[in-house]
Amino acid sequence: MMKKSLLVLTAALSFGFAAAQDTAPAAPAQAPTLTDVPAGHWAKDAIDRLVERGIILGYPDGTFRGTQNLTRYEAAVIIARVLDQIRTGEVTTTTTTDGSGLTPEDVTALQNAIQELAADLTALGVRVSDLEENAVNRDDFTRLEARVEELAGATGDETAITGIQTQIDELTARADEYDTLRADVDDNASSIAALNDLTVLLNQDILNLQDRVSAAEAAQADFVTRTDFDNLSGRVTAVDNRVTGVAGRVTTLENAPKFSVGGTVSATYGRLAVINGGVNFDVDRLVNGTGISLGDADVTTATDTDDTVARTNGAYTTASVIFGVKASNLTTANGTIVVNNAAINFGVNNAANIAGGDVLVKLNDASANGTISGQKFDVTYKANYSNFKFNDYLFSSSGDGDFKRRGIVANIEATQLPFAPKITVVTGTSAGVAPRLSGNYYGIRAAVNPVGLGTVALSFAQNDANRSAFSVDYDVKAGPVSLVGAWVNSFPSVPANFVAGGGTFQNAWNSRDQAFYTDAKAGFGGVSVAANYRAIDPQFADGVAGMSGTTDLAPYGANQVGFGGAAAANIGIIAVSAYGDSRTPYAGNTPRINNFGVAAGVKFGALSAKGFYNNSTSAGKSVGVDTADNSKFDGVNTTYMGTAAVPYQFSSTVGGVLTHDGSAATALIPNLSFTVADAYFYNLRRNNATTPATNDTSAATANDLQVYGSYTATLGGVKIAPFARYHLFSTAGGALVFDEANVGTPVAAVPPSTVTPPNTYAGVGTGTYNNIKYGVQISTQPFTGVPLQPSIFANFSNRIGNPGTSVATRGTASSTELLGQAGLTFNQFLAPNLKATVGYSYYQGFKVSSAVAGLGADAYSTTIDRVYGGAGATNPLAGANFGTANVKAQGVFGQLDWNGLAANYGVFRNTDLNTNTTSVAQGFKVSYKFTF
Repeated sequence: MMKKSLLVLTAALSFGFAAAQDTAPAAPAQAPTLTDVPAGHWAKDAIDRLVERGIILGYPDGTFRGTQNLTRYEAAVIIARVLDQIRTGEVTTTTTTDGSGLTPEDVTALQNAIQELAADLTALGVRVSDLEENAVNRDDFTRLEARVEELAGATGDETAITGIQTQIDELTARADEYDTLRADVDDNASSIAALNDLTVLLNQDILNLQDRVSAAEAAQADFVTRTDFDNLSGRVTAVDNRVTGVAGRVTTLENAPKFSVGGTVSATYGRLAVINGGVNFDVDRLVNGTGISLGDADVTTATDTDDTVARTNGAYTTASVIFGVKASNLTTANGTIVVNNAAINFGVNNAANIAGGDVLVKLNDASANGTISGQKFDVTYKANYSNFKFNDYLFSSSGDGDFKRRGIVANIEATQLPFAPKITVVTGTSAGVAPRLSGNYYGIRAAVNPVGLGTVALSFAQNDANRSAFSVDYDVKAGPVSLVGAWVNSFPSVPANFVAGGGTFQNAWNSRDQAFYTDAKAGFGGVSVAANYRAIDPQFADGVAGMSGTTDLAPYGANQVGFGGAAAANIGIIAVSAYGDSRTPYAGNTPRINNFGVAAGVKFGALSAKGFYNNSTSAGKSVGVDTADNSKFDGVNTTYMGTAAVPYQFSSTVGGVLTHDGSAATALIPNLSFTVADAYFYNLRRNNATTPATNDTSAATANDLQVYGSYTATLGGVKIAPFARYHLFSTAGGALVFDEANVGTPVAAVPPSTVTPPNTYAGVGTGTYNNIKYGVQISTQPFTGVPLQPSIFANFSNRIGNPGTSVATRGTASSTELLGQAGLTFNQFLAPNLKATVGYSYYQGFKVSSAVAGLGADAYSTTIDRVYGGAGATNPLAGANFGTANVKAQGVFGQLDWNGLAANYGVFRNTDLNTNTTSVAQGFKVSYKFTF
């Protein structure tokens, strides 16, 4: 029986291990090769699998001995190896989905084999116990033997001795058998323990299976019949069909046309006028940056329609109603045209001004996008400021608000045409004045991308009775090289230029105005290079020849022929760059203006330091700052063609710049930004005579030092933003210096200066001057734990400018400005969402540009010297023109704001200290905007 069970178990293990090996083979380091298993034997595959799994290893001589009986010892070893693999997880006692592991039949066979082996071992133990009870050890035999010999010698009874000897031999044989059995028991003790452990595991698996069978039998009462299941299946199918139908209806609704109505209603009523004194002045110098709205937020004008200029009845009223309809998912009956989105917006004229006539509804704008036969399109109509751009020098009006253009712009991606062009059509009417874009205009542009490298476009544009033009523009890239450019030919509409008007084609071609430029750039790892060539006719100034807006969006100005190049390289923390540029007027070769510069430096995160050298000449003479038409001078922060970052380019300077960007993620000190820039101007000229002449000059130099910075911090809920700026422009001995290119120019044509150091000729050039400017802006968040939830703001800016190097005020020689603003806001004032603000502002300026307006809103800028007036030009050679006006202005103001309804009020006083004239202005503005 034992042999039969082991045979069954061996076969089961062979197949079980084979299945497990198919899914997760685990080969021993090296399986032994059994030399006596015939190649074609019916059991060879099973034997090989057991050998590969380490269950059978064979005899030491490499044989299997398949015809030899299997001993219990060998069976115990085989089963112990199986148990070890079960413990390590190499063999599982449950059959997996892929067929690996032991089946229940395998487990049963293994249990039977273990039980039979355990029974045999038990019987063996009984025999051993019997032997132990009846056995004697060899010491007893030796004593007994000695005693027998002694008795034999004493009695001589040979027969008795022989009998005793026979008994001794039998006991010896039994002792030998006992020793052998004891050794066998000791050898198999570990196997017996392992078999006992496996028996426990298998019994537990059997109990678990019995529990599952019992649970299944107990739940059998809850099982449904096949008929019930079929009925439920039918109901599910019906519900699924209904859901599918609903989904189809939802999809239909989603694709159905949709419409919505929206818009705004806004109204403004107010008055801002001088009520005493009669001199208009700009109140925005006092309220700029406070959130109060009474003027136009432009500090440079004192007599525009939103400041203190006198008006009819001293009041103004505006009101607007804008409403529109939006639609989507519109499709023609044949499905050719699909409109994804469309909108149309209307406005109301004269909603509040009865003197303006009847209330009229007007069309403001309309738009639509979708597909035509699968080709994407979009179209836009605007009643005012229709924006379009063919290229940089033709029909370029995007972002320009100088004059109105009413028209349509349509685009379609004509993928069904050869080369799949993108076509743009523009048409409309312009309110500009000739020779600019005026009257009816129309144009067409087709852009193609035939080889996937970029676009090439052809354009035609015409403005009735003004001009016609055609152009080619391109924006392509091949690998690291990109090329961008345009060529525009513009023909004035005069009879001599057209065959129909009596002219000839040759005349038209010869009299055309043209603009051409091309920019080439390439990048190779950390190296970038760029080059350009341009030739721009003077008629392209102010957008005339290109029928464009007045905003100069072109990369190069009119009236020049020039070329240039730039290079930059970054090697670790080291950065180097260089540029060169040369240009002449379009119609001649003189003067030729050349500019060249290089820079090199290092960068550590947000901190960078670089040195630079620039040279600028005009007609061979040195130029301190290239201020001629088309100059690219922009002070400290300039980059040529977006490639060469050389400070003070387009000048004759040498120096260095240290900067730290506090907004960068790599900032050494977050929120701290500063710049230290020092530029030395060489090859300047100065007067060396006490009487004016055109050639009594000698060489001179100047140094320009600028140090400025700002910091932002929040302490205890209070935001503090201090700033400071120091600017020193110094010349040798305080002499008035000017560009070498101005030698020979009449004195009256040279920019004058009011700075008059001793022993120099006044009125020519710029002498030593300095400006110091500092201030702080403070604001808080609402104090939510305090009644009315107040918040405050306080702004302060002060500037002192002097001739010479002293920063202290020098009486009437100094130019100073002071601005102070403070306000208190109650963020929950008497009613939810009602905000109330009150504030006060004070400004005074001595030797500034104007008593009634400023040059720019630069009060808290760190890059400009001035607050509102006085010094502040980007060109340091013009920075000493402080001005002559002296003024003091102040005002109180307030605002109530509730859910979009804002009421502003203020009283302001302006005093011209030169004439001791005071004017008082009063203003209020109530505005409301509702969006629906």
